[in-house]
Amino acid sequence: MTARLHAEGLSCGYGRGLPDVLTGIDLDVPAGTVLALLGPNGSGKTTLLRTLARLLPPRAGSVLVDGEDAWRRGRAWAHRRVAIALQDDPGGARLTIDEVVRLGRASHRGWWLPMTAEDEAVVDRMLDLTRLGPMRHRTVDALSAGEWQRVTLARSLAQEPRVLLLDEPTAHLDWNYQIEILDLVDRLAHEEGLAVVVSLHDLNQASTWADRIALLAEGTLLAVGDPDAVLTPDLLARAYRCPVLVDRHPVTGAPMVLPPPRRRAEGAPK
Repeated sequence: MTARLHAEGLSCGYGRGLPDVLTGIDLDVPAGTVLALLGPNGSGKTTLLRTLARLLPPRAGSVLVDGEDAWRRGRAWAHRRVAIALQDDPGGARLTIDEVVRLGRASHRGWWLPMTAEDEAVVDRMLDLTRLGPMRHRTVDALSAGEWQRVTLARSLAQEPRVLLLDEPTAHLDWNYQIEILDLVDRLAHEEGLAVVVSLHDLNQASTWADRIALLAEGTLLAVGDPDAVLTPDLLARAYRCPVLVDRHPVTGAPMVLPPPRRRAEGAPK
């Protein structure tokens, strides 16, 4: 399967004279697949997403979208093909959900041109897809964390991207909202045909919802492959610097990552 998103020999970092955050990253993400980025805090997940999204220039290597170098094309070209939803906060903004999602159409019509019937249809579809249609006129300062996550996702989808990049979309959400977001990510890849890259902290969410996993650690790509190949005790212990157990989900058979047995002080009650 041809990769919709391809990174080759990618090195990225911040500031002149500072060391690379990541080096030598090679990734392929075909259409219709979910790639989960895993790794400890500071391993470079967000940095990699920002470079793939054409927000942070690579220090070496290339990012190809449908075979074309994203950094040799204009920003508008890239934004019509790659969308990123970073962790952010609506703060005290008085914009409505509808107004925020409409911002996603800027790469197609510019900032000042009026919305066309096609633009309106896209916004309506993305609001429906994220189940925000009935509440589109609410202001975002009154939303829960889960609702705001759906708004940022709808805004990104309004760009009509071919590649969707998500930075910890389940962070700080209740369990029901986490499942809702990940089920939507699954549909976007497998029903809508997007190539999705999502950074996660929860190893078992990656095992359940991702087709492939990229494990970052020590400034590089430690492993990439399906969950069975990456979620092993040896690789995870090396990445996270702690022992883990890997068992099997009782229904799906997917790898499930567990902490080691709790150590109790001698004589402590059980």
